[in-house]
Amino acid sequence: MELNQRQKQILATLKSNQDVQIDHLADQFAVTTQTIRRDVNQLCEQGLARRVHGGVSLPTALTNTSYRFRTGVESEVKDSIAMAVANAIPEGSTVMMGIGTTVTRIAQYLLAKPALRVITNNLQVARILEANEQIEVYLAGGLLRREHQDMVGSSVVNFFSDFEADIGICGCGSITTSHYAMEHEQVEADLSKAILNNSRECWLVADASKWGRFAALKVAPLDRFDRIYTNNRQLPEELNVQFIDDTVSA
Repeated sequence: MELNQRQKQILATLKSNQDVQIDHLADQFAVTTQTIRRDVNQLCEQGLARRVHGGVSLPTALTNTSYRFRTGVESEVKDSIAMAVANAIPEGSTVMMGIGTTVTRIAQYLLAKPALRVITNNLQVARILEANEQIEVYLAGGLLRREHQDMVGSSVVNFFSDFEADIGICGCGSITTSHYAMEHEQVEADLSKAILNNSRECWLVADASKWGRFAALKVAPLDRFDRIYTNNRQLPEELNVQFIDDTVSA
């Protein structure tokens, strides 16, 4: 089910506050509590939120947030980043594409390009690109993570190691104040490292919210990436930042 704009904003509010009262949401959006409850009930039915006494909260999770939740938030920024990345990829390139919803959005903008070769463990990327017969898609096999819509494990790392890509595209779980790209789980960190090690150029896609999160496993310092696509203005000048201005459409 497609989320409406208010439901996306409710999810963004929950991401910032963890839980919030129904009355507060009604005031925030200038609608009745009954309208908010209908929105919240639909979010809960999809597993994107859970009801608590008098309000709503994020679903309980021990690891990275589910694919469906991440698809619903920061969508406009991710689309802007995805379009910029896709436009920068030359026709005929061999591209490694890792996990994450921003990476998935890049695939949508690559559909019009001819003669690409794409190596991925991202199920959504493969499903999108299969619509273009001129794009070769190599899909890694491994452990299926249903909630994240990807394949992981040592077999995926070994699969990536069989290729040398022109461009590797990575997302990340968070970025530290010391400018280190991080991931939530070892399998995710291992995959991103495999992309880094087997690509002539590696590009990082990370919206500004990544700097306000925590993930425990190191991937690489930001200066290890040849390009960084982000809407974060506060980055050192020595980094090759492809700044995405998310205020243009505001």
